[in-house]
Amino acid sequence: MKKFSKYLTNLATHLVIIGLSLPAASDTLDEILQLTYSSNRQLVLTRAHLASQKDAIKLAISDLGISVSTAFNGSRDWNLKLGSQADSFSTSLIGSYTLSDGKRSKNKIALEEYALVKAKHQLEDLEQRMLLETINTYLNILRDQKFVALSKGNVAVLQRQFEEIKDRFNLGEVTRTDVAQAESALASAKANLTAKKGALGVTSEIFLSQVGVVPNNLKPVVTRFKLPKNIEVAKRRALRQHPKILSANTLEKMASILIDIQKGAKKPLFSLKSTLTNGFNQSSGNYNSASIKFEGSIPIFNAGRIDNAVSQAESNFKAEKANTELVRRSVLEEVSIAWTNLQVAEATIEARKRQIEASKIAYDGVLVEEKLGTRTTLNVINAEQDLLDARTQLASAERDHLYATFAVLASSGDLNIKHLGISIPKSIKK
Repeated sequence: MKKFSKYLTNLATHLVIIGLSLPAASDTLDEILQLTYSSNRQLVLTRAHLASQKDAIKLAISDLGISVSTAFNGSRDWNLKLGSQADSFSTSLIGSYTLSDGKRSKNKIALEEYALVKAKHQLEDLEQRMLLETINTYLNILRDQKFVALSKGNVAVLQRQFEEIKDRFNLGEVTRTDVAQAESALASAKANLTAKKGALGVTSEIFLSQVGVVPNNLKPVVTRFKLPKNIEVAKRRALRQHPKILSANTLEKMASILIDIQKGAKKPLFSLKSTLTNGFNQSSGNYNSASIKFEGSIPIFNAGRIDNAVSQAESNFKAEKANTELVRRSVLEEVSIAWTNLQVAEATIEARKRQIEASKIAYDGVLVEEKLGTRTTLNVINAEQDLLDARTQLASAERDHLYATFAVLASSGDLNIKHLGISIPKSIKK
């Protein structure tokens, strides 16, 4: 029994070792965006509201149909003087149908249909914003991981330099000041590494809060989409398809329909009602009756209520038209800003690469000159710091360039699952 227990213990130990040696599962940006698209709480809630709006259309359509109801009553009367009583009861089947209501019911259906279209555009805009937020956090993780790696490399280099300078001090080649400078630079690098790790921890918590998973081993971003050829093409696409503009256009149409609905209140209302009754009373016994009734009403005077309602609807329509123009300008401004940021990021990357090349040449030269005695330890430390700064700034510029690329897509209305080439979960398609 002891041998068997020992065997299980050894087996478990080997499995743990194997598990630890396996690489952590990695996530691509496409997988993270697909997860955000399907499980983000705001998106799930908005889709639920969208489903309820579909029911609102069905409810409006039902107002145009035939309405059938039933009514019944029963009574017993006592004649106290004669000491007699009389019973009666009846059951009626009542049907009603609106013949004409000034197209108010049809306009209400159209209003609900446009409300559904507006809700879809608002959902598309929310999807863009949620995807862009996820992309931003994803890129921040990659950037901060790069910062940590660069800081670790800087600590390793300064650690070696510190050890070399201590050895040279023991040989009398350098002074105590050189040792102190190297030690100070090493301590500063370690503090910087701690700060970078802390920043990565904060970014990871933000990622976990937004996406719902821990950012383990995120893969570099690979873009497969094409951007518009120039800013004018991007602006034309935005005017044609951006969800904000489409939503504003829909609100304008809804305001126009509301004017028609208010004007419809001035028109006559005609309806048809039919009644089929079966009953009993003490005097005539069982009886059956049927009736058809045509009803109508025409508004004559209402103290200007209808006219005021029409005037209010027309004012709202003018406001929506002005809002549409404001939204168009706002979207075009977003395109211009995103396109400018993209160009700046591209230029910055080229400048940072040249800065790294120059800093590397300068660092190598200072190292040689320090060995020859024409440079000091402080010169070497400063050259190393300049090289680290250049590499850090390049990592930041590359992150900004990727984000600017996706921001251009968002500003032109193209930041969606389909354009990114990501498959939509089956549960969302339903």
